[in-house]
Amino acid sequence: MLIPSVAKRNIAEAVRQDAHPTMDYYALQAALDADLLDYAALEAAGSPALVRLARRAGRDVALAALGYARRRDYDIVFSNGENVGIPLAALLKRHRARPLHALIGHRLSPPKKKPFLRALHNRMDALFVYASTQRDYARQELGIPEAKLHLIPFHADHRFYRPLPAAPEAPPRLICSAGLEWRDYPTLIEAVRGLDVEVRLGAASPWSKHRNETERRELPPNVTARRYEYHELRQLYADSRFVVVPLYENDFQAGITTILEGMAMGKAIVTTRTTGQVDTIREGVNGLYVPPGDVAALRKALTHLLDHPEEAARLGAQARHDLESAMTLDHWVERIACILHTLHAERQVRAAA
Repeated sequence: MLIPSVAKRNIAEAVRQDAHPTMDYYALQAALDADLLDYAALEAAGSPALVRLARRAGRDVALAALGYARRRDYDIVFSNGENVGIPLAALLKRHRARPLHALIGHRLSPPKKKPFLRALHNRMDALFVYASTQRDYARQELGIPEAKLHLIPFHADHRFYRPLPAAPEAPPRLICSAGLEWRDYPTLIEAVRGLDVEVRLGAASPWSKHRNETERRELPPNVTARRYEYHELRQLYADSRFVVVPLYENDFQAGITTILEGMAMGKAIVTTRTTGQVDTIREGVNGLYVPPGDVAALRKALTHLLDHPEEAARLGAQARHDLESAMTLDHWVERIACILHTLHAERQVRAAA
C-alpha cells in the first residue's frame, strides 16, 4: 500500500480509548495483511538509487518509485491516490510481467492528468472513484473500460463518530462546519451574519492545499474558527443542531469527509449541490441542498432547520441510518478488499490455464 502522506504512528491506544478514529489505511492494511509505505519510508536507510533520483520530482513520484523498486515482492500494489498511481503506472509500463495495480482516483478530471491517464490506464487494473461524475468522466473522456471502474462511497468511522449527547454548556442554537477542501466559508459567513445562531468552524485539514479563507478575515461576532482535534471535533458535532458544508463548484466529492462524519453523528447536513456532490445527500431525506454561492438560499435553509428542530432531528436520524447501511469504514474496507481478492484470484486462474 502506497500512502501519500505520513501515516499516523502510535495511535492504537488512543483508538482503543475512544479518543481517535481508526485511520482508513490501517483498517485496509489489516484486512489485506499488507505492507504500508508512506512518505516516512522514503527516509529509510538504503533507499534504492531510483527513489533518491525520483525525490527531485517530489515525494509522490519518489513513493511511486519505491513501490516500483519493490514490485517483485507483491502480487498487488495499491496506490491511495492518482498522484502516486500515475507515476507508478508509467514505471510499470516498461514490464509485461508486473503486479496488479489498484488505486483510488480522487479527482481524475483536471486537464493536466488527461494525457497521462489515457496513456497509462492499461497499467491500472482497478480504479476506485467516489463520485459518479468522476466515473462517467473516466469512461467517456479517458477511455477507461467500465470493468476497471468501481464507484464506491467514501466512509466515516461509525464507531468513533456516533450520536452523543450535547455538553451541558453547549449553546442552544449552535451549528458547525469543518474542513478546507473547496470550502466556501465566505458564503456561509455572510449567510449567518446577524442571525440568531452561533457558528463554529473547524477550518483545518491535513490534506487540503486550499487557502483558509477564515484567516485574516473579520468574522461576525457569532462566528469563530479554529483547528479542532479529533475528539474536540466529535464533541462539536454532538453539540451542534446540524452540520453545514458550504462548497465552491467542483466536479468531485469535495466535502465528503465532513458530510459523512456529520451523518455518522446523527446530524442533518446542509451542503452545496455542486456538479460532483450529488451522490450522498438526499434532499429532504437526510439533508438539504443549496445552490453554489447563494447566500439567501443558504440563510433560508439554516433558518428553517434552526426554527424546526424536529425536522433537523428527523433528517439526522435518517442520515445515521443511511451511513450505517452503506458508508461505514467497514463497508469501504470490505468493498476494496473484495475487489482486490477477486482480481488476484482471476489472475491465478489465468496463470494456471
